[in-house]
Order: sequence, then structure tokens, then C-alpha cells
Amino acid sequence: MTGAAHIARALMLALGLSACASAPRVLEPAPAWPPAPATARIQFIDSLSGPEDVGRGMLRRIIRTARGRHLPSLGKPHGLAVASGILYVADSHLAIVHVFDRAKGRYRYFPKRPVDGFRRPIGVAVTESGRVFVSDAESARVHVFEAGGKRYGGALGEGLLERPTGLALSPDGRLLVVDTVASTLLAFDPESGAHLTTIGRSGKGADGFHYPTDVAVAADGTIYVADTLNFRVQVIAPDGGFLGHFGAAGDAPGYFSRPKAVAVDGDGHLYAVDALFDNVQVYGPGGKLLLAFGGPGSGPGQFWLPSAITIDHLNRIYISDPHNGRVQVFEYLPEDTVSKGEAP
Repeated sequence: MTGAAHIARALMLALGLSACASAPRVLEPAPAWPPAPATARIQFIDSLSGPEDVGRGMLRRIIRTARGRHLPSLGKPHGLAVASGILYVADSHLAIVHVFDRAKGRYRYFPKRPVDGFRRPIGVAVTESGRVFVSDAESARVHVFEAGGKRYGGALGEGLLERPTGLALSPDGRLLVVDTVASTLLAFDPESGAHLTTIGRSGKGADGFHYPTDVAVAADGTIYVADTLNFRVQVIAPDGGFLGHFGAAGDAPGYFSRPKAVAVDGDGHLYAVDALFDNVQVYGPGGKLLLAFGGPGSGPGQFWLPSAITIDHLNRIYISDPHNGRVQVFEYLPEDTVSKGEAP
């Protein structure tokens, strides 16, 4: 059978499956939190598991499969970043970074050629100009890619980092890197790769971390660190001074079992992903618990050991759900009548 015949057969099969799938069905309402009759503040949108989830990606995948070229689905998604509307997903199992451009219906991944020391990507951060930073927990460095991942630009932190994980870019232009094993937060110049400063130390005190895993920065420069095995979130000033912390070990709302990731929305709410609770807790000023959403499972809005979170400028919330092989997408729904900093 010729290549053209293979493609035609694949397309006919896909169209047939599509026709079968078009039978009328009852759609369940999308999960929302808090549940009705309360006004929803968090709404589930959809999820991403592979190239077929970016519009025209399904047709492209059929054609590529018929030609013997396969595009990868998500293996074990971890770090997330959004820049210029494009979602970047670090996949620690496949050792690649997936790139989803849903507005244009496009998918790609990188690196496509071997990169020395690119073994276990965990965190990802992206500048608006398209420079991509990827932490590698196994090779103990942060890889740098240019042009949205299309060109390799080297690495930073070699010899300084023990196990880099979470990454974030601060408003003042620094790259913040969590070192989980060293229990510190390091700042680098993203242009030169120079190490600027180290924040915190190993310990349980006011300025301590115990196996932290992620970092997020608010618009005003306030830094939040998921201090995982201290069961808290550390709050740090832009200059590196410790402002306090919230959370403690426990199984009630407002407590933590395994805080793994943090993010900040457009109104300054802090979102903390708890891998063992399989949920996300949302906090306001002073660490006041406002809302929690999610739960264990594989359905929409449910998680199995969630590991990362990012929020874009439209308040869309992306959460890595690695053991379900997907990234789930939610939306924060603010009310014009609600003042910033109040409950979402």
C-alpha cells in the first residue's frame, strides 16, 4: 500500500470514528468551586494530554502516524510556564519539554536532538522574548534554550546546584531557582548566568527551608516558596528578607501534607498545590485560607499527586497531574465588585 493510501485510510478511519462519536450525549456540567448555589470562583475548563488537544493537532497526528512519524503524548508532566499564550510543559519521563500553542492549533517539543545533561527536566520558566530555562534535577544544572526552545544556549548553575527544581522569573529580572537538596533559593542573572545571591538555609527556623520544591513571584516582587517538608509556604521580600510563613502539618483545611507547588493570580491570591491532599488551597492576605478545589481521582478537576501550577495573565490556571498523564486547565473567575485581595 502506498503512503498516500495509508494516509487516506487513516483519515477515513478517523472520520468514521468522529461520526460515531457525534451521537447525542448528555454533557455533565463542568466542575466549579465553591459548588452551587454559591458563586463559582474556580471553573474547570479542560485538560491536555497530547498533541490532539490543540485543535488541528488531531489531523496532523493522524497524518504523521500514517507516515510513521509519531508525536509524543504527555508522559509525566511536571514544571509549567506560559509566555505569549504558549504553554510549556517539562516532562520528566520523556525528558522533553512539550509546547502547546492552542491559539494557533500547534504542538511541538524540544530538544529533538540529544543535549548533554538533559536527563530529568523538572521546572521551566520562559521570558516573553522566548528564552526558556529548564531545571534538570539529575544533572544539577539549569538548561537554557533560545527562540522558544528551538536552539540550545548552554547551562547555568553547574557546580553550584545540587538538585534544582522549581523556577520563577522575578519582576526585577532575576531567575530564581529552588535547590531542593541544599534547601536554598538561588538567584541568577538570566542574561549572563551569573549567580547573584543565595536566600535561606537548611532548617526549620524563620529563615529556613526543608526540601523546598517550588517558587512563585507576585507582581509586587513578593516571593513565595513551597517549603515542602516544613509543611508551610515561606513569604520573602524582593530583597530576600523573610516576611513570615503560613501553614503547618495537618489534615484539616489550611494545613499541609505535602505542599509541592505555588502560583499567584492576577488579584494576588496564593495557590498552593498539595500532592497528598490531591487539591489546591487558595490563600489571601496573611495566609488566610479562602477556598480549596480538586480532590483525588481521574475525572475532571480531580488529581493524582499533582506536582506543578502556573497562572497566565488571563487568570487561567494550569496544573500538572502527572500520574493521570495530563495538565488540567481551570479559570479564576473574579467579580468586579470584589476588592482585590478578598476571597476569590
